[in-house]
Amino acid sequence: MCESTVYLDDGTVVMADVMKIVVNGDTLEFYDILNNKKEIKAKFNVLDLEGHKIVVTEL
Repeated sequence: MCESTVYLDDGTVVMADVMKIVVNGDTLEFYDILNNKKEIKAKFNVLDLEGHKIVVTEL
């Protein structure tokens, strides 16, 4: 599968099974396989697509 898990830089899981990310200014919108949405003000630190891991820092 292609889903990724989004983490804060301290290791806290923001959302698992993320299929889509929308950048809206300084807000990142994450959507999972059931189309549930989680929004946080953050910036990307690491986008490890092969490892299915995304790390962000809250603003």
